[in-house]
Amino acid sequence: MTKFWKRSRVTKALTDGGRAGSFEEAEARLNKVRVDVVLGDDQLTTAAGQAAALTAVATARKCFGRVTLVMAGDAPLITILPIGETVKAAARRLGARVDTHASKLATHTIRIGNTPAGARWNVRCWWDRWLAGTRAFDGDRIGDSRLSVSGVFAGAVAVRQVFACVLAGRDIHVRDATVSLWTPWQLASMDEIGPERFDVPDKLWLLGLGHLGQAFVWTLCFLRGEGERLVVLQDNQKISEENEATSLLVLPGDEELGEKKVRLADVWLKRAGWETSLIERRHAGDVALGVDDPPILLSGLDRLTPRLVLAKHGFPLMIDAGIGHGPGDFEGIQMRTIVNGEPPVGLWSEPAKAEETEEGTKGLLDRPAYVELEQHVGECGKVSFAQASVAVPFVGAATGAVVIGQAIRLATLEPAPVFLQMELGAPDMATLGGLTEAPHANLGSFSMRL
Repeated sequence: MTKFWKRSRVTKALTDGGRAGSFEEAEARLNKVRVDVVLGDDQLTTAAGQAAALTAVATARKCFGRVTLVMAGDAPLITILPIGETVKAAARRLGARVDTHASKLATHTIRIGNTPAGARWNVRCWWDRWLAGTRAFDGDRIGDSRLSVSGVFAGAVAVRQVFACVLAGRDIHVRDATVSLWTPWQLASMDEIGPERFDVPDKLWLLGLGHLGQAFVWTLCFLRGEGERLVVLQDNQKISEENEATSLLVLPGDEELGEKKVRLADVWLKRAGWETSLIERRHAGDVALGVDDPPILLSGLDRLTPRLVLAKHGFPLMIDAGIGHGPGDFEGIQMRTIVNGEPPVGLWSEPAKAEETEEGTKGLLDRPAYVELEQHVGECGKVSFAQASVAVPFVGAATGAVVIGQAIRLATLEPAPVFLQMELGAPDMATLGGLTEAPHANLGSFSMRL
């Protein structure tokens, strides 16, 4: 459609929020950022270290157009991914430049493990088993690095802090943040780092394989699995140009454009050892559940109406993930858990009225960025831009880590949040709206010991 369309759902965080006067200005501000992800030798061969580095590389490149992975050596990937057999090969396939020395042109540095701080703006990834987040300084040493889910979350939050500098138009102070991915609704305690042994679901149904659904797949693929495992993948859409900037599995280049999203997810999960079953149509609540079907549904849909239909469909357990809407709320994560198709009253607010949604779109069309955009794409193209939602890849990655963490809790016969609200600007201040009852019986899992 236009040179601005490919990254439009990222740049809309600036244009729609009044932080950039045009899409061209928004693109230019993102392009000025040059991120170094520095991976220390102490974390090069750990599950969390590899997951953090590749998550930071993938999301930074999608946001800013370029990223460099800095590391002294190389190591085989701990998990099997369809992007290479080593950390270096995987980073290059994700679009990174790889070097042994920090770039003199880097504007921001993400540090993982024992690495020099340098003189420029930098943020450290930090974790200790189920605890994950970022640090401004070197005071806290990284702890247990055997859980990849924590690495995914830490890498995503680190890129979020770089993006916050772009939104502010200046470098802002790094924020220390610590979240327990085991109990994200509680203030993290350094004395409670979560279990070393737990169960992982061995049968899952993934519905919607765009921004959020691909983040679920990304996190699952970093978990070392064993035994027979099945994922049902359901989505009717094809990969389009704007998906490259928002969806973790869509790699640089045009090879995957026009491919069905379920088939892309299928490649990743099969490579990681999962069996798959593909459904290339919408779920309208009309697919009968069989005794051998996965008991846990992970939903990553955009629209509320089909989510409400699925919530009442009768899955033994459903985890629904959503993100905030609009430029002021694109970092908000919501997670809901529904048991046996019986969502509590008021779990979702009422769908917005059509006239309210239309009024919001009209408000954007009068802004300078959209007036200028019309000269390139015409009236219809301008409306399409305005109707598209803001979607930034690090938000999806962080959401994937939170959701998979809670799916693991359910498989381990622990309760999960009925409703959880988290803002990535302050992820350690999550809001809880009650817990489900703990499952009474194991619905299918494999035991994992770190």
